Amino acid sequence: MRPAERSEIESWDELVRANPDGGHMLQTRAWGETKRRWGWDPAYMVWEGRDTRESRDVRAGRDPREDRGTRESRDVRVAILFLRRHLPGLGWLWYAPKGPGVDSPELLAQVLAERDAFAGAFRVEVEPELADTAGNRAALLAMGLKKGVDVQIARATVIVDLTPPEDEILAGFRSKTRYNVRLAARHAVGVTQEPCEGPAISAMHQLMGAAFNRADYPLRPESYYATYWRLFEASGQGALLVARLGDEVLAGAYVCWLGQKAWYKDGGSSLRHRELMAPHLLQWEAMRWLKRKGVTSYDLFAVPGRDEIGVRDHPLAGLWQFKSGFSTDLREFVGLWELVLQPRREAIWRKAAEPVVRRARWRLRHDLLY
Repeated sequence: MRPAERSEIESWDELVRANPDGGHMLQTRAWGETKRRWGWDPAYMVWEGRDTRESRDVRAGRDPREDRGTRESRDVRVAILFLRRHLPGLGWLWYAPKGPGVDSPELLAQVLAERDAFAGAFRVEVEPELADTAGNRAALLAMGLKKGVDVQIARATVIVDLTPPEDEILAGFRSKTRYNVRLAARHAVGVTQEPCEGPAISAMHQLMGAAFNRADYPLRPESYYATYWRLFEASGQGALLVARLGDEVLAGAYVCWLGQKAWYKDGGSSLRHRELMAPHLLQWEAMRWLKRKGVTSYDLFAVPGRDEIGVRDHPLAGLWQFKSGFSTDLREFVGLWELVLQPRREAIWRKAAEPVVRRARWRLRHDLLY
């Protein structure tokens, strides 16, 4: 693994799109530069090598016991955004948000084997979008990783397939969700794209504040969201969509995309005129808008995990009720895992320093550590 060259950084997002996992918005340059402004040092790294694994493709009608498997090999390049934070007296903490962009534990093991690349690090945190299965967890443990505390709100999400025609996508929604979409349209709720400027940003932040309070989650300062909303918008990879009734803003959604993948990154809605179901129409229009841009997969972000669905007091229960109306394609990922390189220093950070740093950042800047 090596630092990316200048030319590679200039075309960074194209490299991320070409990753085995198809890329993620939290691995883009816009996200790295956002985090640079909020206390992290982005490290743009590239791993190149050959990925070799055993494949067992049993043909129809063939006895599986007769299949001995074949060895597959491919040249692979993985572009990885690591965020680094220096802790005095301890060294560097490295974190790959939703990365590295691998598609198997075997490839992740090869990427992390080059530990000399993590100069001065006491802990390296990875967060690949690998399915949360017993096999994948066992493989991560076998390579010396341990499960860490998740950074993302949830390890589960719902994916909407945007490849079918619009009428088929709409028909795939739950009947109540289709009804709510049409209800909002009948009552003249309109959806528009808004530039990421002062009034629109403030209105969106207020909507998010109401939603975060209902879910009992901390809300970062308006300037934090404004930073990456503007950076993604400037890179042609993000947009703020707003649902209005006349001049009154009822709901907002910030969506990001990279190639054929898109994400519902941020959102919020007003309690006024809840009966008009503006968020349902907003999401449907966002899907239509993204589909016209060539997006085929829309990630609705955080929902409860499969074992948590139905827990009435779960903080994400309302989000599951809303988002599952659009799709029941639930994906659960392994979440954050830690590679500990300096056990003594890592223990000091985890047990003593980290809680202090978290409290101080929230008290002084009303901001989170990650």
